[in-house]
Amino acid sequence: MEQLIVKGLKSLNVNSEANVNKLLIYKDFLKKWNKVYNLTALNDDEDIVIKHFFDSLTINEYIQDHNLILDVGTGAGFPGMILALFNPDKKFILVDGVAKKITFLNELKGKLGLKNVVSFHSKVEDLLLDKPVDMIVSRAFSEISNMMKLSKHLLSKEGKFFAMKGPEVDKELLGLGDQINSVHLLKVPYYEGTRKLIIINNK
Repeated sequence: MEQLIVKGLKSLNVNSEANVNKLLIYKDFLKKWNKVYNLTALNDDEDIVIKHFFDSLTINEYIQDHNLILDVGTGAGFPGMILALFNPDKKFILVDGVAKKITFLNELKGKLGLKNVVSFHSKVEDLLLDKPVDMIVSRAFSEISNMMKLSKHLLSKEGKFFAMKGPEVDKELLGLGDQINSVHLLKVPYYEGTRKLIIINNK
């Protein structure tokens, strides 16, 4: 697993040897909790590393202009917790409506020594923040239009929505018109499926 992680991070142009061990800790902690709390459908080591860790990091290059990032429906921390690990200069807000997932993330945050993450157990439409974020990301939360509707009150006027999607995303884009900023094909190391990032302007 360590060798797989090192090779995957290299192909993602994420050079952080210090985080290899932290990803192994994350994987083991997730598997331990998963036995009791069913946080993710994936239990195989390789699946967790590729389909959760590497998948989360495929958008790393696109978030660099943003500093306050909200992850809607973060689940077991994807992509928010992974991105926070590799971007200690940015602040991440993780939101999920399932209490056990936030409890897991709070425990994990301590294990990984992360100081740039705050977690909220809340429906995103009920969440209130002291100041608006400049980026909202969702990976497995909802259709794009619904995600935008529920979280729009948390995003700054100049902010961006980031939607991580599979190959069937095109029909979700039909009603967005000129709000679409850009569409990027994501390459997940050791994964053959199609992944896309849709970046949307806040209008």
